[in-house]
Amino acid sequence: MPIRVFLADDHRLLVEGFRHALKDYDIDVVEVAYSLDGLITRYLEVQPDVLVIDVRFDSKSVSETGLDVCEELLATHPDAKIIVFSQFDDQYIIEKAYKIGVLAFVLKDECTDVLDQAIRTVAEGREFFSPQVAQLLARSSVKDRNPSKLLDEKELRAFLLTADGASLADVAESMDLSTKTVGHLLKSIKSKLEIETPADFTKLAIRFGLTTTELKTKS
Repeated sequence: MPIRVFLADDHRLLVEGFRHALKDYDIDVVEVAYSLDGLITRYLEVQPDVLVIDVRFDSKSVSETGLDVCEELLATHPDAKIIVFSQFDDQYIIEKAYKIGVLAFVLKDECTDVLDQAIRTVAEGREFFSPQVAQLLARSSVKDRNPSKLLDEKELRAFLLTADGASLADVAESMDLSTKTVGHLLKSIKSKLEIETPADFTKLAIRFGLTTTELKTKS
């Protein structure tokens, strides 16, 4: 009996292409959605074996993503079997997908055989890691760039101040250090965390939920 799939993606040509391609794998795309509007209601009506959904959609509700819908659906229907099918190979997005309960994350540049394997594995209620995603996650586990773990107390303070927008002179004044000393601190921080620009400091702080309030708890 064919596996019944609900495919949600705003790229119509891609949807139709995979819809036809999956027929050769005995997979039946029983429903498609080109937007997130009413998607959960339609999912519950159709009751597919697997939901395959993209992350980004062109929508009036630009703040809502496919992951938001997945999280909402899984909160009330934890047995929902979901595959995120996306072009975004961002480590944070991939890790978040698995964290909220998605069973597989497949990149769009991977072949149809990989999507077929993912659908069959997820239909059985098991997690699936595509070759590319497994490689990305393996690299991230080796290179954990959490500032709280890699930096000493003084470096972490300088990191947080910089992430919050402070200039080198501001950091020096706040820490009662010379600008030369702060310069050396920042050089060490960049080396340990493999970052370069002030924007990198901010992005990494956001990723790990770090703010300058951390300074108060450590002082």
